[in-house]
This record gives sequence, C-alpha cells and structure tokens, in this order.
Amino acid sequence: QTSSTCWSTSMSYELTYFALPALAESSRLAFTLGGIAFKDNVVDGEAWGKLKGGPEHPLTSGGLPWLCVDGGKKYGQSAAVARYVGKIAKYEGKALYPEDPLAALEVDGAMDAVKDMFDSVGKTFAIQDAAEKIAARKKLLEEGQPVHTWLTRFSKMAEQSSSGYLVGDSPTLADLSLFASLN
Repeated sequence: QTSSTCWSTSMSYELTYFALPALAESSRLAFTLGGIAFKDNVVDGEAWGKLKGGPEHPLTSGGLPWLCVDGGKKYGQSAAVARYVGKIAKYEGKALYPEDPLAALEVDGAMDAVKDMFDSVGKTFAIQDAAEKIAARKKLLEEGQPVHTWLTRFSKMAEQSSSGYLVGDSPTLADLSLFASLN
C-alpha cells in the first residue's frame, strides 16, 4: 500500500478488542467523531485464546487491540492504532492528530501522561476484595497521589488553553484519551 491509500477514509476498518473501553476506546471515539465507519470486532477471552499467537497475530503486538485495514494486514499497539485513526479522522475539518510536529509532540506527551495515570489505577485491578479495591482507588485521588497529581495537571492544561481542549483549538487524541480513561 502506498501512503496515499493508507490515508483514505474509503477503506474498510476492523478494530478487534474486548467488550470494554480501556485500550481501544480512543480509537473507537476517533472513528466515531470522525464519521468513519468501522467494524467493532468484540472478542471474549475464549476467542482471544484462539487468536493469540496465531498466524493472524500482528508481529508488533503482544495483545489487543488490532486494527485490520481493508481486510488485509493487522496492526497492533493501541497508541499506534489511535494515532493512525487520529490522522485520518477529522472533526470539523481538523484531524484529531495534528500534522504539525510540535502540536503532535504535545498530543503525544498528553497521551503518554494519560497512560501513566491509567497505569497507576491499573495496579488496582488485581485486588480481589471489593472494599480493598475501592480504598486503593480512593487513595489514588488524595492530594499528592498519582491520579490526583495527573488530574491537576490535565486541569491546568485545559485552563491554560484558550479553547478548553488539552492541545490546540479543537479536540485531539489527547482529549479522547483522557475522556476514555476517566469514563
């Protein structure tokens, strides 16, 4: 495929992930906000077990989500998939992932910060006891704790922006990533 065909919104897209938001939600939101049709291929643990490590497993991915373009090659890594979708999806005429390298650097930084925040919450998923899990998550919201610190930083980013968006004057993947993590 040439780069010109990779940027076409007339292509078919199939996003494969589990029946939960997490790592695929930014891509789902970008497709939807950009008005790009895609198949949301939801798999369960059993189906994933059959797919994992098989011949269709993208070499760049150890897990899901995957993006299949035009029924052909599958691409892995959630942030890479989201950036691709953000480049082809436009909202009110503007790409959800900026072409300008400095603006893209800001979006990437914000997306990485969202991942850092989510990683601190992710550690609580292994806690089996419901009361203990709630207590651990509440602690993350206390002043000086990771989630509180990140939410304060994101709030300052939005306040310093004349648009209220994290980067620039329109929604970007940074905003979608933050929304998906908080939702």
